[in-house]
Amino acid sequence: MFRDPRASSAKTLIQKLKEKVLSGGEISYQEALSLAAIRAVDDLDFLRSSAHELTLHFKNSQPDLCALINAKSYLCGEDCKFCSQSAKYDTGVQRYPMMSPEKIVEAAKRCEENGARNFCVVTSGETLSAGEFDQVRKTFQLLSEETGLGIDGSLGNLTEEQISELKKVGLRRFNHNLQCSREFYPEIVSTHTYDERMETLDFLKKNDVEICSGGIFGMGESPEDRLKLAFELKKYAPHCFPINILNPRPGTPLAGQPPIDPAEAIKMIAIYRFIHPHANIKLAGGKELNLGIFLLEKALKGGANGLVVGGYLTTCGNPIAEDFALLKRAGYIVERESAVAQTA
Repeated sequence: MFRDPRASSAKTLIQKLKEKVLSGGEISYQEALSLAAIRAVDDLDFLRSSAHELTLHFKNSQPDLCALINAKSYLCGEDCKFCSQSAKYDTGVQRYPMMSPEKIVEAAKRCEENGARNFCVVTSGETLSAGEFDQVRKTFQLLSEETGLGIDGSLGNLTEEQISELKKVGLRRFNHNLQCSREFYPEIVSTHTYDERMETLDFLKKNDVEICSGGIFGMGESPEDRLKLAFELKKYAPHCFPINILNPRPGTPLAGQPPIDPAEAIKMIAIYRFIHPHANIKLAGGKELNLGIFLLEKALKGGANGLVVGGYLTTCGNPIAEDFALLKRAGYIVERESAVAQTA
């Protein structure tokens, strides 16, 4: 029986790189490119299973889950082409100012009852006003006092002093996505720079705040761009690497963007595990639309080990009970499953 030598060499490469990572080494950009070039179905299956082996070795069988709240909506002056909260686009998203600390805490408690361990307060806009920052600080203080959640923020570009202040009142982790490669970034946004985004990541690292940073697949970027994003983030060693897949929103410049090939997204998730073996690789916005339940399960058995649950900023997600059932089928240990089923 004829055997394609390229298939054998692909498995050899995957095995070699897996052993390299397991022993504490790192793969190079060129090696990641070689993984991205793999096409044969059985080789891709081996790539995913190897990525899952790395996940279980460096993490564990408990998924990393996060719920979030859109605490200030559709009040952003930036021009990110993917974002329905940019005031520069007519998207019809509900507009409202910063929610009160009490209302945010009430929502956080519901998420905690439903089984979420982490809660992220998200605000639209590149910066916070002095008054908004005071509200956020009070919110984090109340969350620390009244919940047992890991408290996260996604609040735009903050100063080092602001980050330090929020850490004192409970900030654990801060989300600040780079979104794509440095080279592709000007195609997506013009009102701020890649270096401005990285400056905030530098402040977070300096203040020992856990970093949550990732990007979006399917904006028109190349596979090389996706790999460059992962390597841009290497020096920050993100605790959490969220992977969004573009859900084109009406009214945005990317509303008509063709979807990414789901197989390409699944492959890239597996490669990200080789690049970031210690990170919680978390499937976030657009996962339901672009992957569906079957491929989501494949991703959770092929490099990913977490989910954003309960919905996103301007779009809905699966019911939490469905996400927990998905995680269980993928072999993860889900705490408080019965409570979730009762309250969903």
